[in-house]
This record gives sequence, structure tokens and C-alpha cells, in this order.
Amino acid sequence: MTDSTPLRFRRYENFIVIAMFFTYGFVMMDRLSITFLFPFMAPELKLTNTEIGLSVSILSICWAISSWVFSSLSDLMNAKKKFLTFIILVFSLASFSTGLAATFGVLMLARGLMGAAEGPVVTLAQAAVIADSSQRRRGFNMGFVQSSTALLGSVVAPLAVVAIAESLNWRYSFYLLALPGVIIALILMRYMKEPVMIGSAVDHVHVKPKLSDYKQAFAHRNIWLGMIISVGFMGWLFAFTTFAPTFLVEVDKISPGKVSLVMSAMGLGSFIWGLVLPYLSDRLGRKPIMITFGLLASLAPIVLAEVHATAGVLAVLAFFLAVAQGYAPVFMAIIPAESVPRAFVATAMSLIVLVGELFGGTLVPTIAGSLADHVSPVAPLWMAAAGSFLVFLVSFGLKETSPMKLQRTAAKNGLEDVLPTG
Repeated sequence: MTDSTPLRFRRYENFIVIAMFFTYGFVMMDRLSITFLFPFMAPELKLTNTEIGLSVSILSICWAISSWVFSSLSDLMNAKKKFLTFIILVFSLASFSTGLAATFGVLMLARGLMGAAEGPVVTLAQAAVIADSSQRRRGFNMGFVQSSTALLGSVVAPLAVVAIAESLNWRYSFYLLALPGVIIALILMRYMKEPVMIGSAVDHVHVKPKLSDYKQAFAHRNIWLGMIISVGFMGWLFAFTTFAPTFLVEVDKISPGKVSLVMSAMGLGSFIWGLVLPYLSDRLGRKPIMITFGLLASLAPIVLAEVHATAGVLAVLAFFLAVAQGYAPVFMAIIPAESVPRAFVATAMSLIVLVGELFGGTLVPTIAGSLADHVSPVAPLWMAAAGSFLVFLVSFGLKETSPMKLQRTAAKNGLEDVLPTG
């Protein structure tokens, strides 16, 4: 290895982290933008709360299945770059098609296509980061990439799409959202290398995994517990983000423009926590972070449900309580990456996404929408709080995977360093 090789590796590490940050971020911007546009779309398309929930659920169903199928294929074929660039182009097309929806049926079709295209992006992006991250930066890199969900999906998206909807029409928001995906796909085609999941990441030596080894993706208890945690988190995320804007407009009588500021403040808090919590989990351990902040995240929807204050006060509270997006990369990407063999990291992450999306992302929004229609508009927010409380409870069963924490424990006990498989 020449002296310049590590420097080249670090430069590519920085490139892939930044590229996946924007890839991941634009996917979540596409996905979450519709929740901020429902106050504009619902009257025109005559959508009930139940139909709003269904339009979120159909995306989650398609997202879950496609994430598992294409992530598994990408592991077995060792061809993540090809899958990633193709599906980015497809989800850009799906975003554009959402703007063409004139009926609830067409909207469901467009959102289903978007879910099928976007599902594998999350796992493939994080697999690329894992392959080209040094161990000391692994947790921070993966947290930084996933923090784009908050910055682009929860800060930029509500401000941008609501402004476009108010000045032009909600349809133009979806048309414009298609452009960043096309640009990202072209950049990845030109500069991205195929991630190396077995072999040397520095020298890019590829070894394809065997189909008979696929079962290793299911072999660690953290993956099974991660599936349950994912149900709670997805339930929190989609019950909260889907119905909070409509709740604040209809119940608290806050204008859509001011609601977008509240949600953006929460998004900014999520971005900061998304950087801080993975970094802290490197040093304090993954498990303590999941337990502590799983409980704290339960407060955010309760505050919005019960504190009927001005938009400014709610924005401040939302900023400080937006911790769930901070623990998300810990259970969804970092823990599985450190729990299973590297060759099947994308599959392991997709299993966690699959179960979370099918139950937390599909059933919860539909049930929450029905309860909002027939029981109380505050019901979805209490369901969101229950979701993160489930995260808190299940996290007690996780097995610690942080290399730094394990090394300290081993040294304290006078044992050899025993690190996780991944």
C-alpha cells in the first residue's frame, strides 16, 4: 500500500458520505413532502382522513417489500451501484406523477410506485457508507447520512413545498421535487464505485457472497428486536408527521404557513439530534442511547396534542423534543451493520425496514386516520407517543455493539477485545 492510498480512501469516504447524504435526503424529501401538502390537496381531491392515511400506507407497503427484495438481490449480486442509480431515476418519475393525480385512485397508484422505487435507497445508501467508512467514523458517518431525513425532509421540505403551493399550486411542488433525483443519479453514475462488502475496501477487491450464507442476516437477536423497534419508530414517525400539520390547522387554527415553521423547527432539531446521538452512541453505547431517547421522543406528540400555544412556542418545544430521528440511524443502520456479516448488511437493514413499514408505516396511519375521523383528531398523536414508548421498552433487550464501548468493557474486565461480526 502506498502512502497516497489512505489519503485517496479518505477522500472517497468523504465523497460517498456527502453523496449518500443528498441521495437519502432527497428520497425522504419526496416521501414526507406530501404530509405538508395534504392541507392543500385534501380539499381539491376531496380526501378524508382515512384516505390520507391510506395514501401514506400504500407507499409504506410498497417501500417495505421492495426494500427487502432489492436489498437482498443487491447483496447476492454485489451490484449496489446499478440498483441505486436505476431506482433513483424511477422515484424521480414517481414524484412527478404524484403532481398529476386528479383522483384518489391515481394518487394511490403514484404513491405505490414511489414506495417501490424508494424502498431500497435507504439500505443501499447506508451499505455504501459502511463499505467505505473507517471504523472510528462509522457511527458518525451513518448518522450524518440519515440526518438528511431531518434537514431536507423536515426542514427544507415544509418551507419549500408549502411556499410553492401557496404561490403556484401544490402540483408544482411534486414536479420540482423530481429534478434533484435526476441530478444525483447522474453524479453517482459518473463517480461512485461499487461498494465492497467482502474483501478490501481500500483496494476494491470484490468477493460475491454465497446464497447458502443468506440466513446469517437473520442470525442475531438485534435484528429481531430491531424489527419490533422499527414498528414503534415508524408508527411514531408516520402517525405524527402525517396528522400533526392537519391537527394544528384544523384544531389549533394555525395557518398552513405557520404550521410549516413549526414542522421545520422540529426538522432542524431532528437534524441536530441526528448528528449528536450516533456520535454519542459511539462513546456511550448504542443501547443506552436507544433507551433514554426512545422514552424522551414519546413527549413530542403529547406536547403538540395538549399544549395549545402559539406557533412560536410550539416551534421551540418541537425543536428540543425532536429526538426520535436521532436514534433512528442507531437501530436502523448502525446496530445491524455491527451485528451481522458485512456481506448481508443491506439485507439485515431491509428486514428491519420491512417489518417497520408493514406494521408501523402501513397499519398505524390507516388506523390513526380512521380514529381521527370517528373518535378524535388527537388520537393519531397519542398513537405516535405509544410508538416511541414501545421503542423504549424493547431497547432494554438489545445487545451492545459499539466497538469503543466493547473495548472499554473488555479492558476493564481484563479480556480480549471481542467485537461484533459486522
